[in-house]
Amino acid sequence: MTPAAQVSTSLFLAGLAISAARVCLLAGVAGFGLACFRVKATWARLFTWTAVLYGALAMPLLERMLPPIPIPAPSFLQHQARPSEPNEAASLRSLSGNPVDSGSKPPKSEILVAASPGVSRSILRPTMRAKVIAAGIYFLTAWFLLARLVVGLTFAARLRRTSQVIDEPRLTARLRSRAQAWGVAFVPETVESEIISVPVTMGVLSPTILLPDNWREWDDTKLDAVIAHEVAHIARRDTLTQRLSLLHCAIFWFSPLAWWLNRHLADLAEQASDEAALACGADRQDYARTLLGFFAALQGAPGRVWWQGVSMANAGRAEQRVERILAWKGTVAMRFKKSIAVVVVTLALPVVYVAASAQPAIQNAGSKTVEVAPEPAPPVPPVPPSAPRVPRAPNRPSSRGSASRGNDDGEGFVIVTGHGDSLTMSGSQEDGMRVQELREKIPGDFIWFRRQGKSYIIRDQATVDRAKRFWAPQEGLGSKQEELGRQQEALGKQQEELGAKMEQVQVKVPDLTKEMEKLQAELKQLGSSATMEQVGELQSAIGDLQGKIGDIQSQAGDQQGKLGEQQGELGEKQGKLGEQQGELGRQQEELAQEATRQMNQLLDEAIAKGTAQPLNAAL
Repeated sequence: MTPAAQVSTSLFLAGLAISAARVCLLAGVAGFGLACFRVKATWARLFTWTAVLYGALAMPLLERMLPPIPIPAPSFLQHQARPSEPNEAASLRSLSGNPVDSGSKPPKSEILVAASPGVSRSILRPTMRAKVIAAGIYFLTAWFLLARLVVGLTFAARLRRTSQVIDEPRLTARLRSRAQAWGVAFVPETVESEIISVPVTMGVLSPTILLPDNWREWDDTKLDAVIAHEVAHIARRDTLTQRLSLLHCAIFWFSPLAWWLNRHLADLAEQASDEAALACGADRQDYARTLLGFFAALQGAPGRVWWQGVSMANAGRAEQRVERILAWKGTVAMRFKKSIAVVVVTLALPVVYVAASAQPAIQNAGSKTVEVAPEPAPPVPPVPPSAPRVPRAPNRPSSRGSASRGNDDGEGFVIVTGHGDSLTMSGSQEDGMRVQELREKIPGDFIWFRRQGKSYIIRDQATVDRAKRFWAPQEGLGSKQEELGRQQEALGKQQEELGAKMEQVQVKVPDLTKEMEKLQAELKQLGSSATMEQVGELQSAIGDLQGKIGDIQSQAGDQQGKLGEQQGELGEKQGKLGEQQGELGRQQEELAQEATRQMNQLLDEAIAKGTAQPLNAAL
């Protein structure tokens, strides 16, 4: 896997984890609200958790579309904040060996690409084997769950095609009456099949009720209860909710909330349909006996049928449903109240907005840049920061928009060194492309920057040199970090070599053939019966053989232990190098704070003195 692909995969998995965490926040608020208001109505709880499901599916899209809301957070959360898209794009382009601009670039040139403080150096380096394995596990599991969903949908469609359409007045009249009562604009199609043993509702655009082939033996009371139950599923579009819930499980299978939400929505849907049947006049005890009969038929079925549909009876839920049916008092409103639903949606919108947009506020402690050569990177290249970046504005968080948006407050800068063909910049990909075009028109060194949406050019060499000196202290630290990165890379290779040696540890195994043959002969002699003395001798022989095998394992363990000690020593060296990297990073932040202040002051002075000219005037 290329470094750019590794970075993309790492950011993708991190984005999924962040989305899952945001959904947990949303679900927590929903559960807290239901508990605080003591909501007992089944339809209201089902509507609320269905809204949570829709919000969960939309979360990855919403968190990229909505503007961020900075939330004060501890420093350790700030460093783990999601980097801005422009910096991610720059990182990906740099690791893939492409320059900042989209055009061709002279060979042996170098670019200083700006990165926000939240981007750790581990993100910019090629990911380790563990991350590749984690990505493989995620995609394989997600593919399996999606494949299972597709197979279920295919089987459901096949089951529907092979079933016989029911056109009998006894059933049609009840369907039409119940559909009108529940506000369904059409009469659902009903079919029968000998494959199923319990009623099932399938389909989203054209819902269909499947009945077992013995439905004609039911009395009118049982038929009325079944029709009321299934039409209630259609009126609420429970089949659509079920499929979206399974899709949510396939995407966020690593989140326990996804599986809990899937089960909880299924339970609430069945409970709501049970209450709908009871509200239509079904006797509680008769309905409970009907349901128990379906559970018994389901357990007596020859095999499990795999479809995507809402079944009236499912294994493992009989006892709880029967208890709820017998305890139902008929005091809960059964009709869907649109006014209450509007209130719930109105209250949910700001919660979803905050859950999708909240992010830890990143304080401007100075930013860093990383120097990346355009030549193809080695397998594990160190990518140390080499120059800081000027923040957009004091105490203002970075934008999470696309790379084409640039800075959200319209500020950025690029220091151009003509003879060295290098850039020191803080801005977006578009800024780099714009400056590359300006280099063809402006000879020598210059500074391009933005203030309040206006572009300026500084061509005064003294001012340009003064700006360069702001970042000069960073170059020494960047070289030191690069050297530490090479040392860490070398230690990493040594650790990999030791790991390979541990897997290939070999020991001399003595010939145990005679002992094994002797033991087999003794076992044959014993036959089907043996005395305690014979059994004791046999156990002694087996113990001797196990002892010899244990000695072999001990020898292998000794060798692996020695290699493990070497691994530990290398780990200690890695830790010390990491401490040095951390100290250099702290020094860079301190230097960046000062350089930030000086750079902002220089640009403001240049505008005041007229050294900085508007871009149009300078050209």
